Amino acid sequence: MRILCEQEVLNEAVSVVSRAVSSRSSLPVLEGVYIKASDDGKVRLTGNDMEIGIEAVIDAEVMQPGEIVINAKMLSGIIRSLAPGKVSVETNDKNQTLIKSGGAKFEIAGIASDEFPDLPIVDPEYSISIPASILKEMITKTGFAVAVSENNPILTGCLLEIRNTGLTMVALDGFRLAMCKTDMENDFEEHSMIIPEKSLNELGRVLGDTDEEVKITATSRNAIFMFDNVKMVTRLIEGNYINYESVIPKDNAIEFDCSTAQLLESIQRVSLIILNDVVKSPVRFNIEDGNINISCTTSAGSVDDNIPIDLTDAALEIGFYNRYLLEAFRVIDSEIVHIKLNAATGPMVITPTDGDDFLYLILPLRLHAE
Repeated sequence: MRILCEQEVLNEAVSVVSRAVSSRSSLPVLEGVYIKASDDGKVRLTGNDMEIGIEAVIDAEVMQPGEIVINAKMLSGIIRSLAPGKVSVETNDKNQTLIKSGGAKFEIAGIASDEFPDLPIVDPEYSISIPASILKEMITKTGFAVAVSENNPILTGCLLEIRNTGLTMVALDGFRLAMCKTDMENDFEEHSMIIPEKSLNELGRVLGDTDEEVKITATSRNAIFMFDNVKMVTRLIEGNYINYESVIPKDNAIEFDCSTAQLLESIQRVSLIILNDVVKSPVRFNIEDGNINISCTTSAGSVDDNIPIDLTDAALEIGFYNRYLLEAFRVIDSEIVHIKLNAATGPMVITPTDGDDFLYLILPLRLHAE
């Protein structure tokens, strides 16, 4: 194989596909990037850790077609270190690879490409196209609430519901729920899929903030996301997702509007004294007489802050894990949020003041007398 391409183009492609490369594997080939050059002037780069596969296609001068696998970490470091300009990549029949650019020359050992696993071939049962910016926003606003524990595999992914009125993405981990909705005028056939958190995170990182269309095709086991020159294949989590609507309270004793920025800044200030005793140090909300007193006491000290609200006929003290609060308020782009509460043992529900674009539900921590 012998190719010549631009450093910037090659660097971006290597960076994208490396997100699907296994960092540690008993098979060295899975720690590599598969490169295949064709007579049509296209070079395909692929990373595949057997859960996620990402392929990027770039234009290049192909003097000699061929294929090779190169350790992803080493390849990424080499290409990133090169100055802008033309990069030459050449391999021989012993898989030795020569990378040259300007005055720099690297001679490295490649891996036989016949050991590299093919990406799954997905014969789509379902297909839609949506703007990349919408999908990226939905991932950002929900992905942080996916369960980390494997006790319930269904919760280690986000539910994507596709309806003829729009899209809904949901994540929950047993302690909180994040939901994002987007209304779209379309004729989508109704469908749902559970996408693993790792796949969504990597997809969110490579998607641009543009209205470029992302084509999603899926079967019951796999999904493919295609956009620009990139294709990402992921397995889906099989099974039935939890009835998330049933955990959202229908009635609430306390409701009020509050500045998103004020709440976030106050929680950030209070969190400064939370060191290692997180569970023993809930962020306390004491709601009374038109004011929220936000406080915390830890082994490092104590802090309290106050936010005025338009609510005078209710009183409640409730505590929360600070990280759950921070992760929700950081992704809310509405200036004002609507807060719903019931009792010290009931969840906090955060929604827009108008509409249903998002919903965050956070269960409280049990408070003990200080």
